[in-house]
Amino acid sequence: MVTKKASESQVMELEKRSYNNPVVLCGFAGSTPTGVLAASYIVETLGMHQIAHLISQHIPPVAVFVGGKLRHPFRIYANNSNTVLVAMCEVPISSAHIYEISNTLMNWIDQVGASEIVVMEGSPANGIPEERSVFAVAERPKLDKFKKAGIQPADSAIIAGMGGGILNECLVRKITGLSLITPTSVDIPDPGAVLAIVDALNKAYNLKIKTDLLEEQVKELDEQIKKIEEQYKELQAKQSEPQSMYG
Repeated sequence: MVTKKASESQVMELEKRSYNNPVVLCGFAGSTPTGVLAASYIVETLGMHQIAHLISQHIPPVAVFVGGKLRHPFRIYANNSNTVLVAMCEVPISSAHIYEISNTLMNWIDQVGASEIVVMEGSPANGIPEERSVFAVAERPKLDKFKKAGIQPADSAIIAGMGGGILNECLVRKITGLSLITPTSVDIPDPGAVLAIVDALNKAYNLKIKTDLLEEQVKELDEQIKKIEEQYKELQAKQSEPQSMYG
């Protein structure tokens, strides 16, 4: 038995499964929380189970309390049919260590025979974006498939952090890797961005992820914003009214 050094990163499996060429959905902490929020929503909605976690001295020593349990920050989940995996990490990883950690994750993904990898990303935007477009970053054959599902290719994009590390590994290993990107508000929580990503995944992969809760959250946020806008207009109107010198 080979003992790994404590400094090495490794995927620790909690249970052994036989996988059916799964699609791997990835959500990581980045310039926006969209990827992590989308991953969390998918895990919860599909009733997925944690089947592994990635440990490394290069991941900040943070414990995450989720579902009444303490968990590692970098976790991997699977659905019951072993056709969908979700890899997520709630804490940012230093750029100096992204190669090692992404390489470790991809070694494990290679072993389970994943069909393709999807990195979910948010592109920072001020305010709530008026249009909820989702753009695909992928090789040409995959882009054609996404066009048929109504998802347009990005004109250009730079994907940094763990998402970029994963996609670089896909190119080296000749595994199909792509990213879905949508504009995301950096000012307030933005459930619309998560809804846009989930809708795109449903169209492209027929995952049948329910979106009722997200739609309700988006509706509530829109109503709150409209109220704020109305109050602001009323305030502006009052301030523009001529004032009597006698009060």
